[in-house]
Amino acid sequence: MLLLIIRKEIVHNVLSFRFVVTYALLFSLILLAMFLMEGDYETRYQDYATEVNKQRDALAELEKIEDPNKQYEDYQRTTFYGARQPRDTGILARGIEGSLPTRIASNTFFFFSSSEERLSRNMLFDIFQTPDFAYVINVVMSLLALLFVFDAVCGEKEQGTLKLLLANSVPRDLVIVGKWIGGFLSIAAPFTVAVLGGFTYLYIAGSLHSGDDGIWRFWLIYLVALLYISTFFTLGLLVSVLTQRTATALLVSLMVWIAWILLVPNVAPVVAGLLAPAPGRQIIESEKRVIDQEFQLLMEASRQRRNSTQADYEKLQKETEERKSKLDKFYQDKTNAQISLGENLARLSPSACSLFAMTRLAGTGPALFEQFHNSLTRYQEQHQEYRNDFWRSGKVQYQQETGRMEVTDEDWFQADDLPRFRMFEEGLTESVDAALFDVLLLLIYNAVFFMLSYMFFLRYDAT
Repeated sequence: MLLLIIRKEIVHNVLSFRFVVTYALLFSLILLAMFLMEGDYETRYQDYATEVNKQRDALAELEKIEDPNKQYEDYQRTTFYGARQPRDTGILARGIEGSLPTRIASNTFFFFSSSEERLSRNMLFDIFQTPDFAYVINVVMSLLALLFVFDAVCGEKEQGTLKLLLANSVPRDLVIVGKWIGGFLSIAAPFTVAVLGGFTYLYIAGSLHSGDDGIWRFWLIYLVALLYISTFFTLGLLVSVLTQRTATALLVSLMVWIAWILLVPNVAPVVAGLLAPAPGRQIIESEKRVIDQEFQLLMEASRQRRNSTQADYEKLQKETEERKSKLDKFYQDKTNAQISLGENLARLSPSACSLFAMTRLAGTGPALFEQFHNSLTRYQEQHQEYRNDFWRSGKVQYQQETGRMEVTDEDWFQADDLPRFRMFEEGLTESVDAALFDVLLLLIYNAVFFMLSYMFFLRYDAT
């Protein structure tokens, strides 16, 4: 009996006009999203490769200078860049990948994130952002899932077929289970076909540079998407059981969709900002600039006294860096607390749970910012250590007679000794472990919605 009910639901859905519309819409949207995101990724990757080559050429030109003093002067004026390689899994879930700078610039004394490449882009790309795979799932698929099932029970009641079905002594539990399985298979099938088409395109285009790791992440994101779709499908089934008319079910479904897709995820960061305020980054950077200016003034005063030693300089520099590190830690702690609260509030919506899970599996979620910050801090510390070792070595010394720095070792500069910016990438196992919490929440949402649907359907008036 269960198989007959499942087959009935599948045949009814496949022969309907909305199945054709759903199939065409899914296939075109998913393929279009992957095509556009693949092009955006290739552009970012080419920019990354170009930046790496530019820095390699700049170091080669610096090494060609024969005069060591001229070489040191050019070294002082040269800005060295560290390039951040874009994540290929950002094609599926962009997350904050596009918000982070693609190169990190530093000179002898100051370190800052360089994102001026955004100014050279067409600003329309920031206004009309390319929809990625996660966006299509989060917005379009959730709505289609609701529209696919909102009249599964109340629609049959209006047509009178539900009363005839239950009159044949068919257990209600089989009816509700059969409707869920048949309806979900009807929407999961065209979705799977569209995903396979998109994956085939990405594989042929060679955009998954991370190899087997990227392929596994792709399929895990696909499974999370299926779970998310089933959540809204079960919710639509619950709405259909709670209402008596299709018009009412459609209105309630749209209201629930608006609340959970648009309202809750967007209000959560605002509420978190009010409950756990954090200082703006501009304020922190302004205070750090003041600290740097104080350092420069103290350095000038020390040079004018002509009695300062290298140890005095290192002590002053260490104190300056400690003050700046305390500011960074204060900002980071406050920001992390606000982000954590915002994430927990947003998880009241299945939409946020799916986005957190998919972006974490893609390596482009909020954790990417922390990884970037840690990599940037490590890059700064390595430059600081390189600079301190350089001064201690005595390869360059301040000459009071000439009032300038002069190099004492002709081979003082070795390009291979300069620190390189390296971005830590979270392993697949760590990403899965971190995403399990949001996956568990989606499972709980599914279970709760189906249990409520089952309980209300047992008491549903089919007449």
